[in-house]
Amino acid sequence: MTRTIARAVARAFLCVMASAVPPCLMAAGAGKVPIDPAWAADPIWDDGKAEISLYSAERMIEGRTRAHDLTMIVVKEAFSDEGHVKADPPYGGRAITTVMKMNLASTIPADNYRYQFLTSIFVRRDDIRSLVKATVGSQEWCGNTFKEILFPDGRARIHAHSYFDGQGEIDQDLALGADGLLDEQLLIALRAAALPQGGSVKVRIADPITSNTAAPVLVRDADLSLAGIEDLETPLGRTRARRYLVERDGGGVATYWIEESAPRSLLKMIGGDGRTMLLTGRERRDYWTRR
Repeated sequence: MTRTIARAVARAFLCVMASAVPPCLMAAGAGKVPIDPAWAADPIWDDGKAEISLYSAERMIEGRTRAHDLTMIVVKEAFSDEGHVKADPPYGGRAITTVMKMNLASTIPADNYRYQFLTSIFVRRDDIRSLVKATVGSQEWCGNTFKEILFPDGRARIHAHSYFDGQGEIDQDLALGADGLLDEQLLIALRAAALPQGGSVKVRIADPITSNTAAPVLVRDADLSLAGIEDLETPLGRTRARRYLVERDGGGVATYWIEESAPRSLLKMIGGDGRTMLLTGRERRDYWTRR
């Protein structure tokens, strides 16, 4: 079976299972981003490899915009519901959720030393709007910071440790509700977004969790819209892209360009807080294999 036929079969199956009206969209719950579940169901994610995308990026560090390289890794995993970690086979009799994991890794030079961040986002493969777990690790010469978001009672809760006074240990309910997304989660959720051109939806989005502090995380209302479909020039060439806008209450507009054809990569992002990302390369490989 060719990959094209496999994709078509997966899309048709999911449309039947979701009892959707064509085009096949999942929009369970008011305020949720409508998505095409066929993106995550694509058999390409079953090839035993990870998608590795390289970005030229910027972020505000110590009051200045710092240029750096960012690596995004997306891979399908079997997730242990009990241990909240990647499950090793055999899986028989165990509670397992199939997830899509997205890692964001960056090393950012500053005036005196480098900042290192690794953010991991785990979402359900059958509905990538549904967050399962998130973690952030930050290391720099002044200290370590670690954050973890889990759902111990069905509600999102963040537990964090940092080296800052007053932030040594933080526990906080995260008011995502049934339709909220993490800011970093948008980088994967928008790849499956299925808004019509000119369409919009109100969503709730948490402020970015990738940082070296453990300050409280705010969740704000926002408008997500598909502002247009246009050609975008990137280091990989000229590509047709969907341009999404995220306008947060209280100010701040972020723009995301998502490749229109498969694999619908994030091509470019301009945040309202000094962050930018531009795709410079991508490949599929089993990066965990020692060669």
